[in-house]
This record gives sequence, structure tokens and C-alpha cells, in this order.
Amino acid sequence: AEHRLLLLGRGRASVPLRGGVKKASGMADSESAGLLKGRAAREAREQAYGTTGRSKPSQADAFETVDWEFGAERDRLLREAMMKSRQMRHRSRSKWRRIAGELLNAGQGWFVFLVVGFFTGLLAGMIQVAREWAFDLKFGYCSEGGFWNSRKECCRISKDEDSCVQWRTWAETLRGVRGSGVRDSGYGLDYVLYMLIGTVMAVWAAWLVDIFAPFASGSGIPEIKTILGGFVMKGFLGGRVLLVKSVALVLSVASGLSVGLEAAYVHVACCVANVSARVFSKYANSEVKKRELLSGAAAAGISVAFGAPVGGVLFSLEMLSSYFPPKTIWRSFYCAIVAAITLRGIDPLHSGKLVAFEITYHYAFGWFELPIFVMLGAIGGLVGTLLLKCMVRYAYFRHSSAIARHPLYEVAIVSFFSASVTYLSTFLRMDTTDLLAALYSDCKYETNATVDQLCVESDATNIVVFLLLCAVIKFVLTIFGTNTIVPGGHMVPSMAVGACIGRVFGFCLNMVQERIGDEGFFAECAGHDPCITPGVYAIIGSAAMLSAVSRMTVSLVVIIFELTDGIDYIMPTTIVILVAKWVSDAFGRDGIYDELILLHDYPYLNNKMEFVFNETAADVMKARDLCVINAANNTLNTLTNLLSTTEFSGYPIVKSLDTMQLTGYISRANLESVLRAKTEGMGENTACFFTADRPFPRNAPYLDFNPWLDQSPIQIVETTPLNRVIDTFRALRLRYVLVVRNGALVGITTKRDILRRIHTFRGAHKYAPAQAPPPRRAR
Repeated sequence: AEHRLLLLGRGRASVPLRGGVKKASGMADSESAGLLKGRAAREAREQAYGTTGRSKPSQADAFETVDWEFGAERDRLLREAMMKSRQMRHRSRSKWRRIAGELLNAGQGWFVFLVVGFFTGLLAGMIQVAREWAFDLKFGYCSEGGFWNSRKECCRISKDEDSCVQWRTWAETLRGVRGSGVRDSGYGLDYVLYMLIGTVMAVWAAWLVDIFAPFASGSGIPEIKTILGGFVMKGFLGGRVLLVKSVALVLSVASGLSVGLEAAYVHVACCVANVSARVFSKYANSEVKKRELLSGAAAAGISVAFGAPVGGVLFSLEMLSSYFPPKTIWRSFYCAIVAAITLRGIDPLHSGKLVAFEITYHYAFGWFELPIFVMLGAIGGLVGTLLLKCMVRYAYFRHSSAIARHPLYEVAIVSFFSASVTYLSTFLRMDTTDLLAALYSDCKYETNATVDQLCVESDATNIVVFLLLCAVIKFVLTIFGTNTIVPGGHMVPSMAVGACIGRVFGFCLNMVQERIGDEGFFAECAGHDPCITPGVYAIIGSAAMLSAVSRMTVSLVVIIFELTDGIDYIMPTTIVILVAKWVSDAFGRDGIYDELILLHDYPYLNNKMEFVFNETAADVMKARDLCVINAANNTLNTLTNLLSTTEFSGYPIVKSLDTMQLTGYISRANLESVLRAKTEGMGENTACFFTADRPFPRNAPYLDFNPWLDQSPIQIVETTPLNRVIDTFRALRLRYVLVVRNGALVGITTKRDILRRIHTFRGAHKYAPAQAPPPRRAR
């Protein structure tokens, strides 16, 4: 389509040139070379992730700015060229062939979203099956029916898992006895092997990330947010990262570290989308189109994580995407539905549920519970904010200390400590999703003997103390676990902390109601048995905690609704999330993703930021060594030398170097495209023109760049207030603006210049060290 577009020029031979650029006082170093403060930021990120210089590309190579305006214009021109080409071809085709061709072209977008949704659901199912088997491997193995079966699959024919003789613990295996079905048989030996196997899994996951794919660490959501904000991170969404992330994610979650699968599914889904886009030229050649696909993939990731397709779309819209056209909403929802249906078809849990903690409650809430919900929201906001601050503070401490230079030792210590603590409790020993399912359970309908221990009223004091202790332990383990280099996110661990606190609220309120009876404050309970469901408070506490940590609001309400399948709880959930958000905003408006973006100094222009500057565009523009192209006296040789000696993404065109009167702007991509399409008869001295009012030679070849010129680039005067400049960049998603004075070019301002000025205005983070240590040596 690009070559057809070139041939539709103006009848002249139109080719992109590399041209004679003149250095006047203007554009400084290239955007890519100036990204992320160059080497200093590269070393900082290496320390933060514990990677070597050989493990990942430099920051200058890893980030590029997306030109939204150029991308949109390019897509429009390609559509026009393809339409004209189809009209010419359709004259010789039958009516049905024309209709089939048009349907095929129109359906390409829907088909690629279908592919992404299908493979996201497929991968999620495979990861869940592998995670469940690897997690149970720390306790023993299935001696009958296949070593590859998890405990649940192995014990399917038994009355329950606690009387399953097909499952042999490692202590029973080493002692040479048959399976007894007792979980704690040989407690001491099983304890040691549990810690050893868990530590090996965690270190293995960290080794895979550190050696093969440093970009696979963490949840990946801050990076996805940066990419959707208009920057290209080369290698972050590649096939190697997808493979390493999928394998290491299974190992890290199965090891017992306090990390979750759910947030990491967003990164996995976006990797699937990026790999799939390479097959479809419509998305492979357009960064703007690719971001529409990534937005849909992010929705699919949340869909398989929580079984919430609508919540996934809202999460992508609310938390990630800065460019979300209306058609992308439907396609994202379509992609999320396909992913959920695929996961439901695989049924990795063999329960008909998409997630282990999906539950349906059978009672409506009472109005007398609303004050309790408000109190729970406030406490969840405070505890969530404390967790956020602790995670960020430790991240900055780790970033500035020797810990980041030894990531494998760090993971070994954290995983060993986690395993040694969690094994002491049956509930903490569970996978975090199973723990959430237990905390969300309804005592009236619970049949699992282990989970039923949370419902024993005669042991109320011990239950309350135990739940609070679980919350504290999970709180501490989440601080350290989510800051290691293993894949995983904070969503489910933070939800577990909130669920413990919420369960305490619900359990205590239920005990009080049973002692007082249906009188006074509890008069509304008359005729309802039970009146108060502790599981409801657990799931609402989870929502409050997650809202405080991540600053999710509307999307979280819908996710909780889809988890519980109860419309009656939308009102209390909304109230709790609003209260938690208000309380947490009192201590800072940035959630965990924004804080990590600041930590790693990613080039992201946050729409939530509000600043008051007293400066103008002239104070931030680049005015030195400005590279411009004179509209006259250019040859193919001068333009070729220009492209070979500079790395700029585009070049302003001026009428003359004396007046610097701006006539347009041409991108580097257009110059290179025209150069590739030049004819054989053109030599180094072929004349090149950038305006239509030049006398073109009659008997010699020439290149006319005027059709590929942006003759109306975004311009601002040098006295424009900086606040208005920032608003312009946000509203129009600009990559650059040209600064003029009385029509004469005086400078250029890029998005990176704006980000650098904002960074200077905000100053160093309050948790940032005064000086970073020397970089880690490359192995």
C-alpha cells in the first residue's frame, strides 16, 4: 500500500529524500538519544531491575516517541490509496468478488482481535494448570494416575483431599510408605522440603528473567501504560519476553512468593498482541493501530484474570490507555469476551469458574450495614496507602543499595523467608487465590472442612487474632515479594490483606448481632438468617485495599460485580471504593503504577498531573543546533548525507536560512520511503524540491517532496504559557510542536522536553537517594 501511495503522487517521480540539512540555532540531540537521560537512566534502570548491560538494549535504543498525528495522517492516506487502487481493480471484477474483497479488508481488524483473545485465553488456561501443579509439587506428587496431576486432580475420586491416599507427600516418599491422605504427615521433613523446593522455584524464575528477558520482571503494567501513552519500548513485547514471562510466572507464583498472576496477565496478553500484529500489515506498520490492539489485549488480560470482560475494558480505559477511540471499545470488549470464552472452554479449575475466588452471594445487604461499609472503606484506604508507601519506599531503597545488583540472592532470601513463615499456617500455605476463595466463602453453604474453621463461633477470639496475623504477614511479604525481579503483580496479594481485614469486620459484626438479636441497630435482620455474611465484608475489604493501592475506581466496581454476580452489592462496593479512594488521595494521588513509572523514569505524560508554571514555550524549546532543510538548492546527495549523519525523527522546512520562514515539516519516515522508491535514472546530483512554486527542470529527473510535506504543522508562538503548551500536548497527543516568532522558526519543543521540565519542577522523589551507587558490572 505504501508503494501504491507513492505512485499516486502528483504525476512526478516522488521519492523520500535524505537531504541537505542545515544546522541553525534549533533542534538539539535527537529525541531517541535524549530519552531517559541517556546513560545515567540506563544504569539506574539496570540497578532497579538487577540486569546487566548486556541483558537489554540501551535506553536510547529502547524508547522512541510515537507521532500520533503522523500515524493518523499516514493511515488516512493509505486508506485513500487502497480505495483508489481497489476502484481500478474492481472494474475488471465481478460484483461478488468486489464484495468479498471489501469484507476481507474490513474484517481484518476484528480477526486480529479474535486471534489475540483466543491465544490470551489459551495461555491463561495453560498457566493456571501449570501453576496449580507446580504449587502442589512443593507438598508431594500424585502416585496414581500420573505424576503431572495436581492434588485436586489426583484426589478427584476421593471423598475429599484430606483422605486421599493417591497423593504421597515427600516425607512419605523418602520414608518408603504409602500415601496416608494426611497433609501434615512427617511435618518436619515436609517443612524443610517445602522451603527448599519453593526457594529453588523462585530462584529459577529470577534466573530466567535476569539472563534471558529482563523485561519480563514485575507485572509489566507501568511499562504497558508508558507504551500506550505514546512511546515504543523495543523488546518489551517480544516473543522471548512472552515465553520467559509465561514460564517464570508459573514458577514465581508456585514458589509461594507474595505475587499474583492477575496483573501479569496484562503483559502476557500485550505480548500476544504484539507478536500477532506482525502477521497483519495493517497493525505491523502502524504504531497507532498497534496501540488500539494493545488496549484490547490489556482488556483481555484482566478478563482472564478476574473473569470480568466488561471490567477489563474499563480497566484498560481508566488505568492504561491515553488513546481509546470509540471503535476500540467494541473491539476490546470483543477481544475480552473471546478470551473469557476460551478460558471457560479450557476450564482449568474443573469447576466451571474462570477464577478460584469467584462466588455468588444469596442475600441482600441491610441499610444498617452502610456505616460499617464506610468505616471499612476508610480503614482499607489507610492500610492500602500504607502498603503503597512501604512498597515504594523499599523500591527506592533497593534501587539505591547493593540489593539490586544481586537479584538472585535477594529472591533466594525472600522466598526462603516466605516459605518458612507461610508453612506454619494452613491458610497461608494456600495459594493466594485459594486463600481469597476461603475468605470470601459463605459459612452457610461451605462444605470444605478446612475453610469451615473460619466459621466456628466458639473460637471467635482465635479466629480474629489469626486473621489479623495473616493480614500482617501478607502485608510484609507483599512489600518484599513484589519488588523482586520475578514476574508477578500486587493485585491479588493486596486483595488478600484487605480480605483478612474485611472478614474480621464481618465476623465480629455477625457475633455481635447474634448476641444482641434482631433489636435496635439490627432490627432490619428480623426474618433473615443469616443476616450478616462475613464473606461480603471480605470481598468489599479487598476492593477497598486494591483501590487504595492502584487507584482503581469504576473498573474495580464492575470487576467486583462480575466476580460476585450480585447486583445488590454494587451500591456498597461503590461506597467503599469511593471512601477508600478519598482517604488514599489525601496522602497522594499517584497509585502504584504511577509511582513505578517515576521510579524507573519512564517518559510518560500523566494526564492527572496538575502544575502551575510561570514560564513560556521559549523557556523549554530547543534552539541550539536546530536542523532544518532549506526549501531550495537540495540534491539527492545532500539529503542522503543528512539522513546518514543525523538521527532526527523529522526536519522543519524553511524558505531560506536568512529569514527562517517556516513552510512545512517532513518526517524521516517519508524521506526514507521516497528514497526507496526512486528510479534508476536518478543520480547524486538529482535536484530535490520542497515547494510547488519552483521551476522544475524539463529534461532532467528531479524529486518533488511537496506531496509528502506537512504544510500545516502544529505551531505555537514563543510567548505561549507553558501550561497551555502542556495541555496542547495532552489533548492532541503531540510528539513535537514548532515554535515561531512572526512566522520565523526559532525552536522546537518535543514531548521529552516537556517531561524533562516536569521532572525538574517536581524534583527528586522524597524516597529517592541523594546519589545513586556505581553501576553493576556486566558479566
